[in-house]
Amino acid sequence: MKIEGMNKSDWLMLVLIVVVLAMTNFSDLQTIDYVLLVSVVAWLIMLGIRLYVINVKNKQ
Repeated sequence: MKIEGMNKSDWLMLVLIVVVLAMTNFSDLQTIDYVLLVSVVAWLIMLGIRLYVINVKNKQ
């Protein structure tokens, strides 16, 4: 299934996020880990907004 608006770099970023989260020890997080997690969440929100605009708003 092709998602309109998803670039190869977006897929690569998602794979890297999953790999990093799988290797993360959540019982021993430091400040930089929290900064990384917040930036990942912000990136996912921006990706969601971009895909929503491309796939829903532009179709109307």
